[in-house]
Amino acid sequence: MRSKYERIAQKELEAEGYLVDNKSGMSRWCKNKDFWNKFDLVAIRHDVPYIRWISIKGRQGIPSAHRTAVEKFWMPEGNQKEIWSKRKSKTGEYWNKINLASSDWP
Repeated sequence: MRSKYERIAQKELEAEGYLVDNKSGMSRWCKNKDFWNKFDLVAIRHDVPYIRWISIKGRQGIPSAHRTAVEKFWMPEGNQKEIWSKRKSKTGEYWNKINLASSDWP
């Protein structure tokens, strides 16, 4: 089952014109519901030259181990890694969005 935050993020991206996919459609017996156990959503748009790989976190914020794992996860050029977490404040923007540069090959 997907979290409400994943569904909200997907709707926001689709409203911006992105085609969004998630891995929740896989077998219900499958334990891994994320791409590489790190990313919840993949978003593409015809006028954006890169693929967005997005990890969604709730109100608890972003664990440092998760951020480090995403930062160190290698991806080729043309991919953008992001972590979105729900802001604790009820005013202002809904998401705290962090864009992470692709790391060099180990």
